[in-house]
Amino acid sequence: MKKVKSLFLVLMIGFGFLNCSDANSQVNTLNLDGFVAKIKATPNAQLIDVRTPGEWAEGKIGSSKLISVADPKFLEQANKLDKNKPVFVYCAVGGRSFKASSMLQQAGFKQVYNLSGAGYSGLAAKGIK
Repeated sequence: MKKVKSLFLVLMIGFGFLNCSDANSQVNTLNLDGFVAKIKATPNAQLIDVRTPGEWAEGKIGSSKLISVADPKFLEQANKLDKNKPVFVYCAVGGRSFKASSMLQQAGFKQVYNLSGAGYSGLAAKGIK
């Protein structure tokens, strides 16, 4: 019973973290088609690749900026971006981009779009340059 209560508490805390948001900012999680459509409809979009430099060297979207979420200076680098312009975040499959998107949202970015269930290869296949 104690384990069940502990698990419940952990889930509730995690759920609260995922749902906490500033009234002026939010993380919008989109599938590949939604992400591509939104980025194409957004002039001067800020596209962020949060993979590692090694992954970036193997293939990249030319219009994206590499800010690896694994870098301890991730937020310091991200804070050089315009917090009032939409930010589109991707990685390889969606896990790191969700973490990075949440960090950006907490740092005051107004509109954050996270690519879920896909990543660099999906964007490249859809012609995002």
